[in-house]
Amino acid sequence: MHDIMNSTRLPTLFVSHGAPTLILEDIPARSFLQSLGTRFPGIKGVLCISAHWNLEVPAVNAVEHPDTIHDFYGFPPSLYRLEYAARGSPALAGRVEGLLKDAGITCATDTARGLDHGAWVPLMLMFPEADVPVVQLSIERNLDPTRHLAMGAAIAKLRDEGILVMGSGGAVHPLGDPTASLGEGAPTEAWAEEFNDWLADAVIRGDRERLIGYRTLAPHAQRAHPYPDHYMPLLAALGAAGPGAKGTVIHHSWDLGDLGMDAYSFG
Repeated sequence: MHDIMNSTRLPTLFVSHGAPTLILEDIPARSFLQSLGTRFPGIKGVLCISAHWNLEVPAVNAVEHPDTIHDFYGFPPSLYRLEYAARGSPALAGRVEGLLKDAGITCATDTARGLDHGAWVPLMLMFPEADVPVVQLSIERNLDPTRHLAMGAAIAKLRDEGILVMGSGGAVHPLGDPTASLGEGAPTEAWAEEFNDWLADAVIRGDRERLIGYRTLAPHAQRAHPYPDHYMPLLAALGAAGPGAKGTVIHHSWDLGDLGMDAYSFG
């Protein structure tokens, strides 16, 4: 893989964080995330747009020392003992809030919220020393693709300020579809591969019209994202890469059958 940090202008990222057990399991996506962080030496911080913070109005967490939120249940006890001690950055949170408001997008500040597993699971693998400040930006509960692309566009200047903008969701996230093949050793079905291929092609082309209109344009869109919270961070990452940005597939794998673990770099 080429070095995706080859200039002072950072790319933006979208990663699939999968199940919380990603951090414990020996699967390709885990190995990929462990190597991904080494490509960004010297960054000043990470702004993570996670599928697991979903509000009516976007918000940033302005917290000096964010807690590790174990926002899941039914997993091994060892997972609940993990703590990611990354510091926050109220200054970065304020910068994000200001950029969004300058673009006419309302943004609130949360002075208590920690990091959900959509943020800390991939970041613990990418930056295990917890030496990079982390701020989260929520998605909007309306799950409007155009709005999330605009949210990303509003914060595009962060690329030139040493801030890595990272959307964290899932390329194929069929949780909620009772017909999906999900479980240990389950096969990846043809419909999931077809949606994933369509998505990768649209990302590579930087085709905003297709990516915004995926619900009617993509094959099996409803099965791939029954509740599209895990798709919105992708649009935010694309928007944050700036006008005309195209994507690169930087990782491809599957987990638990139909759970797509692809990752993209934009810029």
